[in-house]
Amino acid sequence: MDLRQLRYFVGIVQAGSLSRAADQLHVAQSAISHHLASLESELGRQLVTRGPKGILLTEAGGVLYRHAEAILRHVEFAKQDALNVLNVPSGRVSIGFPVALASILATKLFVRIRTAYPQILLHLADGNSAVMRERLDNGRLDLALLLTGKPERGLAVEPLMLEEMFYATADQDNSPIRIADAARRPLLVPGPGSGVQRDAREAFEKHGLSLEPIGECDSLNTMRELVASGVGNAIMTWSALHSGDPRLTLNYRRFVDAKMVRPVSLCFSEMGLRSPAVEAVALTLKSLIRELVESGAWQGVTLIAPDAEPSGSLAHPGEPKPDMAGRSRNLGPAINRNMKNGNGHRKGRD
Repeated sequence: MDLRQLRYFVGIVQAGSLSRAADQLHVAQSAISHHLASLESELGRQLVTRGPKGILLTEAGGVLYRHAEAILRHVEFAKQDALNVLNVPSGRVSIGFPVALASILATKLFVRIRTAYPQILLHLADGNSAVMRERLDNGRLDLALLLTGKPERGLAVEPLMLEEMFYATADQDNSPIRIADAARRPLLVPGPGSGVQRDAREAFEKHGLSLEPIGECDSLNTMRELVASGVGNAIMTWSALHSGDPRLTLNYRRFVDAKMVRPVSLCFSEMGLRSPAVEAVALTLKSLIRELVESGAWQGVTLIAPDAEPSGSLAHPGEPKPDMAGRSRNLGPAINRNMKNGNGHRKGRD
């Protein structure tokens, strides 16, 4: 077993077929097939099965794929460390965000990294938090912001903040709302596997209420469109309210008798090595988050002190910092024209 075989095997898995892997790796398909057969012969196990829609990993193939990803990444880190003898972080760094957080952080992070560390090639990804976790596990991401606050097997978790969840609506009423009143109105939630639905259900049950949504929607952009059109209301974080088309007019209201918060942590795979470039991106991201929150540009967020344990999803960690000194900095003119805070004032006019 050698590095070339592992590279070809990883290429096959990521491409989904031998022919696409051959094209992407710029080698003959016969060479790809030969190295795959050699690996299977050496291990005495079938690694992939072939079907009409491409290849599928066997159980043995899945185990080898995880190790191969880690091995190749370690080799790349070794090269980067040798090149970093002058303490100049360099190389490729992949970072993942949940969709709502990407809209707040991704562009600003990219600009800062490009300015401060031009030798770093930053790869940005966003999607469902579970998908980002899976990519961390298989080595396709070096670090990610995940919606978790607890240590998990195979994952190094550094809690960063708690995001408050609000009642999002197209109604013009901006006053705080009782959770019982929210329960009587049409409510849209993400699917059963989402943290938002889980936390909302727990909050409703705590008040003797049942969560009976009129529908479920996993697409954040579609959810915002449905709320803006008055079809239903939703429970969202401030970052989710700002995701998607800024022309959509959404109001948000605080819950007067409940506080739902979700933890956000910076996470690394325990199998991965943290190169100087990965550490530089992590430190830059943490600095960016702190600046946005402390300036009021990112509202409804409580920063977690280093080494502090995050509270549970329905805890009362103290009042977040939604209206820093009664002001908020602009994230963009369109947002400030359309978004209203929970006190009934348009941002930028407080």
